[in-house]
Amino acid sequence: MIIKIKSKELICFFLLCFLVFSHWSKIRAAEEITLEDAIAWGLNHSPSLLDFKDNVEKVERQLVKIKAGLNWQADLTGNLAASNQGSSSIAPNLNQEKAHLEVGLQGSKAFFGGLSIGPKLSLKKEITEAEDNPELGFSFNVTQKLYPWTPSSEEKEYYVTLNTLKKAEDNLKWQAETKKLDWLEGYLNLLRLREKVKVAEEQYFLAQNDFDLISQRQQIGEAGRQQVLAEQVRLKQAEYNLKQAENNFNEEEKLWSWELGLPIASKVKLVEENIYFQQIKAELATLTVAWSDSVQLMSMVDKNHYQLAAKLLDRKQLREEWGWKKDEKKPAVTTGGTYNYPGKEWKLNLNLAYNFWDGGVRKLENEDYQAQLNSLEREYQNLTENLHNQLRKLLNQVDLAKLQLEEKNLYCQKITLEKEIYQQQLAAGLITKKEWVEKSVEYRNAEISIKEAEDKVFLSKLRVLHFIGMI
Repeated sequence: MIIKIKSKELICFFLLCFLVFSHWSKIRAAEEITLEDAIAWGLNHSPSLLDFKDNVEKVERQLVKIKAGLNWQADLTGNLAASNQGSSSIAPNLNQEKAHLEVGLQGSKAFFGGLSIGPKLSLKKEITEAEDNPELGFSFNVTQKLYPWTPSSEEKEYYVTLNTLKKAEDNLKWQAETKKLDWLEGYLNLLRLREKVKVAEEQYFLAQNDFDLISQRQQIGEAGRQQVLAEQVRLKQAEYNLKQAENNFNEEEKLWSWELGLPIASKVKLVEENIYFQQIKAELATLTVAWSDSVQLMSMVDKNHYQLAAKLLDRKQLREEWGWKKDEKKPAVTTGGTYNYPGKEWKLNLNLAYNFWDGGVRKLENEDYQAQLNSLEREYQNLTENLHNQLRKLLNQVDLAKLQLEEKNLYCQKITLEKEIYQQQLAAGLITKKEWVEKSVEYRNAEISIKEAEDKVFLSKLRVLHFIGMI
């Protein structure tokens, strides 16, 4: 009986712990995170960046694979052979047949610089012999390229793969910075959409109050059917605008969270005066940029843009590979040596090889090299001009954003004056409270427009700075 009671108490205890833990987990899962944490998460989990990260990791694995190929390699070999010697008859002489079994362990190692070594340990046994003692053998060989010095095939592959990794990393870094700007833009857009939802709610409540008032007036005969229908239409329009504003906010929030790769339960806290934004704006204010000097900005693009750097790296690699190919046409000198046991024999050699006639291959290879080099030069020039055009477009967007901000400021000043006049008229009883509220809503919309214009100026400048390589 005591055991049963203890078992029940234990089960209740674990059940209580489970419920408490589940409730705590739900609270943690629904916990809001900051913008900075969301961006840090997105840099590691965004679907837009995963392909670029996978490409970098793939090239890194290829480098490790090349290095692994330069480590010691070991092979286990085996051989079973039979022979018939000394018999001229067609039928085999069984007494003269010999068979032997040989097993061996062979190693090899290649080094950067053209050096390779290969030891081998073998054990040989004559099967047809009466004696049981096997023969132990050992050999060691070494080869070294002396002239011309050209990288080994492993070195060439490593060099090319290293360049590929550099380009992949630069591309990932560029895409990550681009996505950060997109996420910042999405965050600001959510702030403005949330404000528009609040304004739409105010307009809906105002329309609802007006409809309720006109309905009451209809009941006492002070309003006709036409007036009621007019207010009802206005209420439906306000309801539609509110629903549309809510849908826009929810859709943009879900899309933004998906682009960041956030868990479904995660929610980013929307704060107008975000510390992360304030830090960026402070850093932006300290930068000295000659926005009107397009020549200087274009020179910065030529110097810093990752695509141009990749083209220059391709050109350098092509010239390196062509230099190796020309050196390989020179007389090749290699040296090496071998040692065998139990014969205790050793041998040194010096080898010379020269391909003095290749049937015109060298000329064709030179033409192919020149064609590839010219193609890279054209691609570089076309890319440079294209990037310059993109920079001009970004600078034009900065100018347009500034003009739009000036226009929104002037419009807001106009609405502010009208709001002050409406307030005076309301106090004097010249206008209704409804007209005053409508003017206040118009002022709220003007404020949102100014914030949107300020956001465009801020983001357009950031995109220029990113494009020229300053951030």
